[in-house]
Amino acid sequence: MKKFGLFQSYLFVIFNLLFIVKSPSFAQENPVQNGGFLNIESGNIVEGSSRFGGIQPDYYVDVDHPDFKKFLKRARKIGKSSAKFWHKIDQLNDLVGERTFKYFDYDDSRYLRLLKQARDSERPVKLSEYFKCQAGVCREFGLFTHIALKEAGIANKFVYAEIHRASNYDDYNIVEDHAFVVVKHKGVEWVVDPYYWGFNGFRLEDLLSNEGITIDSKTAPIAEPAPGFRRIIKINDFPKVWTPSTDKPGRCEYHFAFAI
Repeated sequence: MKKFGLFQSYLFVIFNLLFIVKSPSFAQENPVQNGGFLNIESGNIVEGSSRFGGIQPDYYVDVDHPDFKKFLKRARKIGKSSAKFWHKIDQLNDLVGERTFKYFDYDDSRYLRLLKQARDSERPVKLSEYFKCQAGVCREFGLFTHIALKEAGIANKFVYAEIHRASNYDDYNIVEDHAFVVVKHKGVEWVVDPYYWGFNGFRLEDLLSNEGITIDSKTAPIAEPAPGFRRIIKINDFPKVWTPSTDKPGRCEYHFAFAI
């Protein structure tokens, strides 16, 4: 090892400080929305369940990714078509539920691997990563549906709610959180949900009622006959959605360009 004097040491430090890299911070800066009926934009962070003991990290909405641009192009094409409103919704549901996601179980190995990689790296999972993974559950389905409908020119809101569904025939009685989107058509709010047929194409007001969905509930053309009880208990005040701060340094990386 070469020895060098005080002046050389000073130059060494100054030179390398010029190469500090300022990376964007994904810290919870500038919260813009706290649950309810959400409008999610490009560049937003959507709070995941891992902050509360779940497996899903935060999501980063990176619609500028090349794979996302292809997805958005398909959505725009559907939106510009001469098809009627509900036929467009049906096609957009297929774009998400059939063409984008092939696997939809919580214990799918592809899904768990993607989430673990993001958690282990202490970073948000980019939505574009799901195009390769092709596995997701209601949160991912809801986010992609929200984005696809907006790109097709159909106003909608992303919603995360506590729901109750039960069936004596299939022997289940479950209270859980569930994601979907809400559209308004001819003055009526409808749920669009390519993940769960029990909500897809039913009126929001019926799902919010104490009785939930009954045989007398009105349906949209996209709805399918769905036995069993289901209703929305409440609209959650999460996830939080925010724009990450870009005016503060995140991690500083020192790149040493030479050695003495």
